[in-house]
Amino acid sequence: MEARNIDVAMVQEPHSYKGSLPGFTSSYRVFFSHSFDMIKAAIIVRNRNISTFLDQNYFDYNLVTVRLNINRVSYLFVSYYFEPSKNIDFDLQKINQIFSSMPINRLVWSMDANSTSETWFSPFSDSRGTKLIEFISAHNLFVINEDCGPTFCGSRGSSYIDVTAVGTDLLEDVSCWHLPDYDSLSDHKAIEFDIALDFSSPTNDGDSCIFNLKKGNWKLFYDSSNFLLSSISDLIVSCQNPESLHDLGKELISIILKNLSYGDLSFIR
Repeated sequence: MEARNIDVAMVQEPHSYKGSLPGFTSSYRVFFSHSFDMIKAAIIVRNRNISTFLDQNYFDYNLVTVRLNINRVSYLFVSYYFEPSKNIDFDLQKINQIFSSMPINRLVWSMDANSTSETWFSPFSDSRGTKLIEFISAHNLFVINEDCGPTFCGSRGSSYIDVTAVGTDLLEDVSCWHLPDYDSLSDHKAIEFDIALDFSSPTNDGDSCIFNLKKGNWKLFYDSSNFLLSSISDLIVSCQNPESLHDLGKELISIILKNLSYGDLSFIR
């Protein structure tokens, strides 16, 4: 990641040892479920300027959900591994619980889908791929794969089973989806793409925004932010890691400011 200046990696079927992911220094934030010896999904954040919030409510051996906060804007990153031997309906139901509970307009979803579809340039579509693309379309998401060849090459042949999807707000910001030439040390090829995000500091106007708490529509504020505030409050109470607590505090501030600034709430004086 260092050599290629990669900020965030979303990994499926990572190399693991005794329920851990070796090889990363303490400067990397590595997210995966510690409840299982088997690790099928992980998210690794190298860029220290990105604030992170791990959602423990949606966390499994094959699922990692992390919110990244950049310049007070929250992005949802999801890494998911679809078990090829399981009915894909089970996985889609689990993912639907996530997508139904939080905004996904700034979603980045990386998956080992173990399914094929002509939508991501496979020569043919299977039934699993058909169900997956219907799910993606129903949630107003977009597959950003380019026609770069198969993403999996192993002893059983090659296939197009690794998929990247994004939410509506990121579609125009994504570019350069490709399969780099270096050896990924896996049957799956590495996938790289760029997302144009604003890492610059907020403007002075944004920093000095004043809120009139007496004018605010508090019921609307409660309705729009109650779930996120309750979730993060529970995590703050149980948090024992100082760095994670710092990130949770920044996430809490981000949620409050975002909802206070929402036009219909009328908090801004």
